[in-house]
Amino acid sequence: MDESAMEEGSVSARAHRWGNFKMELRDIFLDIDKNPYHETDNPMGIINLCTAHNGAIADVVIEKLNQSSLKQWDASMLPYTPGRLGIPRLRSAIAEFLTQELATPEPLDPDKFCIAGGVTSLICMMGYVLCNDGDTILTPSPLYGAIPRDFLFMPNVKTYPLPLNSKPGVSGTEPFELTVELLEDALKRAKAEGHSVKALFLTNPYNPLGTVFPQEQVLMCLQFCKRHDLHCVVDEVYVCSIYDPDTPHSSLWGFNPDQLPDKSKTHVMWGLSKDFGMPGTPVGAVYSWNPTVISSLGHIVDFMQVPHFIQMAMAKLLEDRDWVQNVHLATNRRLLRESSEIVMATLDEIGVPYVKPSAGLFMWANFNKYLQENSLKGEKALATSFLKNGIAIPSGAAFYYDNEYGWFRITFTVPRGQLVEAMKRLKQACMSQPGTKVE
Repeated sequence: MDESAMEEGSVSARAHRWGNFKMELRDIFLDIDKNPYHETDNPMGIINLCTAHNGAIADVVIEKLNQSSLKQWDASMLPYTPGRLGIPRLRSAIAEFLTQELATPEPLDPDKFCIAGGVTSLICMMGYVLCNDGDTILTPSPLYGAIPRDFLFMPNVKTYPLPLNSKPGVSGTEPFELTVELLEDALKRAKAEGHSVKALFLTNPYNPLGTVFPQEQVLMCLQFCKRHDLHCVVDEVYVCSIYDPDTPHSSLWGFNPDQLPDKSKTHVMWGLSKDFGMPGTPVGAVYSWNPTVISSLGHIVDFMQVPHFIQMAMAKLLEDRDWVQNVHLATNRRLLRESSEIVMATLDEIGVPYVKPSAGLFMWANFNKYLQENSLKGEKALATSFLKNGIAIPSGAAFYYDNEYGWFRITFTVPRGQLVEAMKRLKQACMSQPGTKVE
């Protein structure tokens, strides 16, 4: 028996399916890991504008986490964590924080939350609970490139991308607007192709566009799901990172529950990884008005459990409302706004159009004019050129967007000095493309 055959027989077919799954974002991370930027130790390394991590706010968060009150252990943390849904103190702290921050019509109920190890874990868990093996979820594209992986690996749920048009429509639709016509058409096509569609999945604020769905669009999606007896799952992990003061949130928690077309099939997720810059300590929460869904999540959360100590520390952090509101969130929104302006100024200078962002850690920009050929090959070549110039920026292919070539997501939440240097490298990379005229 040859070596490859022995390797193939040593793990399950399921493991092989995972191993063969193509994930563009993962491949870019490998390139970054080989040569990471460091201001003094490796200034010629690759600056990471790929990972949606808010490194710009790190100093503020670290100062808080190093307070002695957040590092205290006690005997209650040593046994198994009580309760399946997360410790009551953290569920209450999250409920109170989001109730105040989002000005919800009624206080959120701590017993409608389930705590798990980040939103990635929650996507996996929701796939298990809401879908059968081999079912499908609809989701607009471009989409965060790990969503298909998160649904597929454990629950074996398929993702059916619904491409949004980057151009204004003849009927007056805006670029990248999600319409009921697009939803209905996608569902019809998916069913015709043999898919058993069980849910619609949204990220709001929208990753990778950096925009916020208007509330009427969210309601339209909920009504669509009600008509077709589908679940609606909304990832709101960036909901407290809306930095444009003229852009209101459209959180599901902002609706009066009686306004929801089908509360029993409406579910929303949030976590501390993005709004608090802590993806390395993943803590996520899913909220459902359906008690059977919450109970079912409680049966599997042991596999995605957050350590008791971490849950307690996060509860204490969120309970400090003065720090959260007046130090952390205020500083974070200012830094997000300033960083987005730095990137927009560079894109304007080199003639790259973009979707003007209002939330999140990134923006969606169209580098089509710098492609050597209008194809996937041309897009990948430009991504490679960015890497050679010391910046990692993922292309549209990493976000399941093949409507049009040349779109890239730029994460701008690296420390300011790195961002300024990255923009110099970005301009250099674009100006070095064959046939480009330096103006």
